[in-house]
Amino acid sequence: MSFLLNAIRRLRRGVPKMVFLKKKHEDCANFDNGTCRFFHFTNVDPKGSACPHFKAKRKAEIKTTDATGSN
Repeated sequence: MSFLLNAIRRLRRGVPKMVFLKKKHEDCANFDNGTCRFFHFTNVDPKGSACPHFKAKRKAEIKTTDATGSN
């Protein structure tokens, strides 16, 4: 019986979280100009839900502007 309980606990801990569905492709570090660098897909909708391999962009990657205000 304890074997079964331990197995269930391990399964609960190992199940991937579905948090990535709340994120968008455009917020992923693997997204670049409509392509997914992880899966090598092209024509990816930037406003679509992210994939399970979502990796958040660093703050510097999101948007940087210089002193003149250009990107």
